[in-house]
Amino acid sequence: MPFPSRTRFIGVAAGYLLVCLGVSAGHNRTTPAKTACHTLNTVLGPDKVQSAGGAQYEASATGAWDIYNQLDRPTCIVFPRNSSDVVSAMRTIFHSDEHYAVRGGGHSAMPGWNTIDNGVLIDFSQMKAFSYDPVRDSIFIEPGVLLEEVYDGLQSQGVAPVGGRLGHSRAVGFSGLALGGGLSFLSPSQGWACDRFRSLDVVLTNGRLVTATHTNEYSDLFTALKGGGSRFGIVTRYEVDAIHVGTAADKTYWGGSIDYVGPTSAAIVKAIDALVYSNKDPNAVIVATVAYSNISGTFTRTSFATLFYNGTEAQFKQVFADFLAIPAVATNLGPLSYNEVTKVLTSSQSAQNVYGGSALYPGQGLFEKSYNNWLNFSTSFKDEVSTAFWVITPVFQSQIDISRAHGGTSFTPPNGAFGYLVIGSILPLGVTKISKSLRAGLDRLYHEWVSTTASLLLLHAVGLPLYLNESEDVQDALTTYSGYEKLKEIYRKYDPTRFNVRRMVGGGNLPNEVDLNSIQGH
Repeated sequence: MPFPSRTRFIGVAAGYLLVCLGVSAGHNRTTPAKTACHTLNTVLGPDKVQSAGGAQYEASATGAWDIYNQLDRPTCIVFPRNSSDVVSAMRTIFHSDEHYAVRGGGHSAMPGWNTIDNGVLIDFSQMKAFSYDPVRDSIFIEPGVLLEEVYDGLQSQGVAPVGGRLGHSRAVGFSGLALGGGLSFLSPSQGWACDRFRSLDVVLTNGRLVTATHTNEYSDLFTALKGGGSRFGIVTRYEVDAIHVGTAADKTYWGGSIDYVGPTSAAIVKAIDALVYSNKDPNAVIVATVAYSNISGTFTRTSFATLFYNGTEAQFKQVFADFLAIPAVATNLGPLSYNEVTKVLTSSQSAQNVYGGSALYPGQGLFEKSYNNWLNFSTSFKDEVSTAFWVITPVFQSQIDISRAHGGTSFTPPNGAFGYLVIGSILPLGVTKISKSLRAGLDRLYHEWVSTTASLLLLHAVGLPLYLNESEDVQDALTTYSGYEKLKEIYRKYDPTRFNVRRMVGGGNLPNEVDLNSIQGH
């Protein structure tokens, strides 16, 4: 989740501690979890399976990006070295009917999406290989690879995957980002990260290893994994298109960041609305943020834009003229390599937070309405949060076109540029539980978004999909997908006992329609 750090504003937010899809309380699972861990230790060995007390265990248990997810204590942690280890681990977990979680980079803020309390955690920190194949012109990536590692590691060869926007952070992994769709500074010209999948090695819930491509017998699974999240299986190797972005010497981009004073935030909203509505240039990309901070009882509103153009300074100034005309307090713009572009946004280790997402069309006053709703919410709850933020990422028609040209995704949106919207509230340090009043306020805000979006559905064959990686669990992002009904069919095919719905938190909600006969027979 690419939200920038600034003075008095701590990067991306985390999720609210929710009831997790019917998972039973941790203290009731202790004994069976220990039994499963004992079996895993026997199958894989103590160097790959660790319990509390080991140095590697402790580093992993507290290694998630978000503080909420650092509070859980897995019964044991599996550190696979290859796909065979994952096969063995999943066979044991499946036949033990045990709760588990999977961690790639660990940047998810949703509770339970990359950690677990009293269960098995599969940590991919030992599967971090990546390489560029110039013959196939593709990049192979293991699930523990962080964006910074692959961007820096391939820079000398002038290639990069379509990955996330936080290329400096040690926490953001390629795997989780791509399975949720994946937004990139390359997206306007190259599509979502998952659009560039070529083949996926997938371990299914029962431990069977398959390779899915767009054309083979697992093509339905391949499509489901293009934005459908992690419930369909564990991807142990990605082959993705290599995008030729240039080396460190190739300063092909112009841009950077602009910081604004608080009173200009309404102008920022209008400028981003106009840009989403009118821009046809796939070389332009921007993320805009408004933050409302409580600093020792003083409330301050700040805004900033992170914006780039793959071209000249003159082209940059033409496309982003409205943003350059707004009074700024700090401007940091210039020629950049693509690797430098990925390091402009920053993300800090955050405190306790909550966030949610929406998707809105431009040119209808919806951006302004959502901003005003957020501002009212933020001022109403200013005593319960340290920072609230409103972030919008445009999705231009060029991004939708390139996605369709690559076979589409599980969430393929209708034609027409729109904006992904994220709001978040950073709670004061030491607050470990959201209040009932703040929870109710967030629910009202989400409802306002749904009502606002629903009013425009008649203009399109289907509604806009939420971005899975930037939506709260209670929003049921998968149900907003154009391919949701197909996703349910595919899920039933590859996980007929509904194991991942019953035993795995996160990765997008699917109906818990359990076939008891299938469970008894597994």
